[in-house]
Amino acid sequence: MRQGYFRRGFKAGLVALLVLGGAVACLSAGLRGKTVSARTMTRWSRLLCRILNVRLIQRGKPLPGTGLLVANHISWLDIFCIASVCPSFFLAKQEVAQWPVFGWLSRRSGTAFIQRGADHGAREAAQQLIWRLRQGDRMVLFPEGTSTIGRSVKRFHARLFQAAIHARCPVQAVALRYPARNEADGVNVRAPFVGDDDFVSHLWRLLGEPDIPVEIHFFEPLTVDGQTRDTLARLTHDQIVAVLGNPAPVQSAAAEVTGVR
Repeated sequence: MRQGYFRRGFKAGLVALLVLGGAVACLSAGLRGKTVSARTMTRWSRLLCRILNVRLIQRGKPLPGTGLLVANHISWLDIFCIASVCPSFFLAKQEVAQWPVFGWLSRRSGTAFIQRGADHGAREAAQQLIWRLRQGDRMVLFPEGTSTIGRSVKRFHARLFQAAIHARCPVQAVALRYPARNEADGVNVRAPFVGDDDFVSHLWRLLGEPDIPVEIHFFEPLTVDGQTRDTLARLTHDQIVAVLGNPAPVQSAAAEVTGVR
């Protein structure tokens, strides 16, 4: 037991040093009037995954240039798993911007935010996405609007897919799965960040894991020519469901985006 706490404490210290290094990089970029680059985020994410003993199993390749990546959402760790193999920027819920330390790092690393529940939230987020995509950024969003335990895929909110149509850039589905060790069909029940979980307690839980296998599937990108946002939402949803199972309907175009976890 004591050895387990020592191991967690040692890894927690490494995470703290990594966060400190990230803060220095953000401050340096800020002094130059810039945000941290996606490639710097990738290096930072790889180090975090190494500290947490994340074992990535990648299938397929991320699209090589500008595009909108859409993924199912299980944990805050999803962001770093994707970023570690695919330099990208992310859309997150506004609450993340208020998290101690990590919120500030998110803002300085080029994260875009959506104010869920507000009438204008999805519209402003879509405008941000269009602008960023037209600037050549590769953006990632979680169109379920929440996180799950990873056994199913909730319906996709279609509204933000319109950004890819306006920016005339491809859309790529990304499926994430946290398999249980020694159980081919099981899921890791300690990895999901759901319900009333708080960040610190969840991080401490992950620090106790001997290793965290994560499967990440990149599907063939979809062109937006002749597509509607509902069609793009349905097609990407179906691709991800093919990996995780338990299909659910896509939300209609009239429904509002509620945000991402």
